[in-house]
Amino acid sequence: MKKIKRSIPIIPADLETLPFQQAMDDQYISNCKIAQETIEYQTDEALHFDKVVFENVNFLEAAWPRSEFVDAVFINCDLSNADFSRSVFHRTEFRNSKLLGTNFAEAGVRHTLFIDCVLNYATFGFSLCNTTQFESSEMHYADFYEAELKSTEFLSCGMNNINFIETGLKGVDLSTNRFENIQVTVEKLAGCRVSSEQALAFARQLGLVIAD
Repeated sequence: MKKIKRSIPIIPADLETLPFQQAMDDQYISNCKIAQETIEYQTDEALHFDKVVFENVNFLEAAWPRSEFVDAVFINCDLSNADFSRSVFHRTEFRNSKLLGTNFAEAGVRHTLFIDCVLNYATFGFSLCNTTQFESSEMHYADFYEAELKSTEFLSCGMNNINFIETGLKGVDLSTNRFENIQVTVEKLAGCRVSSEQALAFARQLGLVIAD
């Protein structure tokens, strides 16, 4: 099967730096950079972000469900416990950012990169991850319950006790990642690529007694 190439964000080179509230125009923020700021903002209305860079921004438990992020980049940001449930991410990147307990439940995560991030306890339950890449990130106890993973890659991540229950892992390569125990549905494990050491760990989880 031919590997699908992830599309990268389309970001203008000359973005104007604006404060968050000043950049907001009727729930829309576009073509700007927001930097060195603490954002404490919650809303029941969907927000729309287009060609926006967030750098060194601290989000204080942002509650932005059903929002849309297109061509967005987060650099050195803290989005811990943010609520992005049922949101859409397209051509988005999270770089060196903290997403501890962040809620991506039922989200559409397409052509998105998470690199050098902390995603422990993050929730992706019932989400669609399409052409998404998790790289060099810590994902312990992250929840992918009944998620749909299409052309999604996990590269050199720590994922002990990650939850893949009821998630199909056919075509997913876990062989470069670090874990002692993960939760999976055995019937949905077929076609998943693992290292020989990981295969032994799975066998022990199934209760098999491995003879030396």
